Amino acid sequence: MTEPLGIYRLQDRRTRLEVPAELWGSLQDRHVQDFTARWKPIFDARLAELRRQGDVTAAVAGEHNVQDAHWQWAQKVKERSESLSWASFAVEAEGVTQGLMFARLDGFAREPSQRNKPLVDIDLLATAPWNRSRLVEEPQFKGIGQLLLGTAISLSVAEEFAGRIGLHALPQAASWYRDVCGMTDLGVDHTGMHYFEMTEQQARAFIR
Repeated sequence: MTEPLGIYRLQDRRTRLEVPAELWGSLQDRHVQDFTARWKPIFDARLAELRRQGDVTAAVAGEHNVQDAHWQWAQKVKERSESLSWASFAVEAEGVTQGLMFARLDGFAREPSQRNKPLVDIDLLATAPWNRSRLVEEPQFKGIGQLLLGTAISLSVAEEFAGRIGLHALPQAASWYRDVCGMTDLGVDHTGMHYFEMTEQQARAFIR
């Protein structure tokens, strides 16, 4: 893919100004390279600092917003790039990758009013480390997570899934999905994580 799916706006927290952001409909080599060369060193430095202070538990990693530092984006791209069951997206601003997402197209809803209807299942969703509170003193861009979540809803609509999406939330993100995005918290499942779904009605409300 040589052209972005669209141009959107992110807010630069430092200047309060809006900046253009490109949404890409598949992960390119440069997105993986940005993760390896730009994201990972920041994650590794914070993890090293935490290890010097003691054991890095999941709770501690969550408090410092590095709970997903172990995600292997390059490996996932290699494994999934030829599969029709997977879709991937990236957000770029100022020539740098600001957000990444993988989603499955073969999920089924658990929420009682939507049970067994098809949905888009978000597998991985991450923003660049310099955009994260508790990881950096002055986070840069705001709105990346909402843009990617809206993209998953649009994908669901395009697949004729009526906007339904689902995902497992890392502990520190659970309140954001529930209280900000308006998703339904279906509780902790076999993964040990809270599972969330967005119904057709909730998807319409989010897009509005």
